[in-house]
Amino acid sequence: MKPRERFIAAIKRQETDRVPRFNRYVGAVKQKMAPIFGVDPNEFEIKQGNDGVLIQIGINGEYSHRLVGEGETYTSEWGVKYQGIHGFNQPVEHPLKTAELGGYKFPDPNKPERMDAIRAAMKQYHQDYAVMVDLSCTLFEAGFHLRGMENFVMDAYENEQFVMDVIDGLSNYYEKIGNRAIQEGIDVIRIGDDVGVQTGLIMPPDKWRQLVKPYLKRMIASFKQTNPDIIVKYHSCGDFSTIIPDVIEMGVELIGSMQPCGALADPFKIKEEFGDKVAFLGGLDVQQLLPNGSPQDVREGVKKVLKAYASGGGYVWMPAHYVNVDVPLENIWAMLEAVKEYGNFPINID
Repeated sequence: MKPRERFIAAIKRQETDRVPRFNRYVGAVKQKMAPIFGVDPNEFEIKQGNDGVLIQIGINGEYSHRLVGEGETYTSEWGVKYQGIHGFNQPVEHPLKTAELGGYKFPDPNKPERMDAIRAAMKQYHQDYAVMVDLSCTLFEAGFHLRGMENFVMDAYENEQFVMDVIDGLSNYYEKIGNRAIQEGIDVIRIGDDVGVQTGLIMPPDKWRQLVKPYLKRMIASFKQTNPDIIVKYHSCGDFSTIIPDVIEMGVELIGSMQPCGALADPFKIKEEFGDKVAFLGGLDVQQLLPNGSPQDVREGVKKVLKAYASGGGYVWMPAHYVNVDVPLENIWAMLEAVKEYGNFPINID
């Protein structure tokens, strides 16, 4: 079975030979690990066993994998200034200084070169591997970059029309660029925002349904019109369990990253409640277990995630976020070995 077939079958909630893998690493970790595998950092994730590749475009693609030295800065085409802080690029200056769009211009989604990376990945990988295009941060979280997180959250209460204007501009951009990507023949399109925190949503669910859901719904409908078979994946870090029914209702088939916090801390319950309606990706704790646990702790964590989410199909293996620079090499090995050992169907974990 080819990796692409395995990946798509899992999303269709089917058991195959093994659980597909989609480990993701920050650039600094890929640079450290790639020589061990004898490959270029850009090839490392495939070499270590992934069944799909991911291409990021839009505001997230511009900042999350760009290698910026500690303390160094750069400004993206969105007008956001980023600084390298503890191995990750953080927004430190925002183009929307007040709750007005004014003369702000969103980037042009129709630039021909925006499809270059997707076309290259399709040519190199698609015969064997699933290709996912990532549009996140898509709407609300993208507003954090343009306005600042605290400001944009406050605007959601004090300047609702401004927030909807920003989200409308973002949704127009991502709808157009997303449809262009779908026309290239990709398998999965990822949308979403980090609207979850440790104990729930960053805002009341009804506020999310008012400000964000209508635009996501419009985008998904447009994507499905372009290709009815496109798989839509919704991403949020944190506990977004209260809106899982909403994203399923909009046509999402795959959700992640199942960060084990809040209501998502019980993966068995989540699988029981939603496993007949949607597939899952993620779930291994990257906040404490992966960086601070022992290799045996990591193995036990992997076993728990696989037992909960993978039984019966409907699961793609991934930690709950990137493997970051704070994760010891021995814990990365423990994770990879445990997934290989316990991720075969039928799942049989005591």
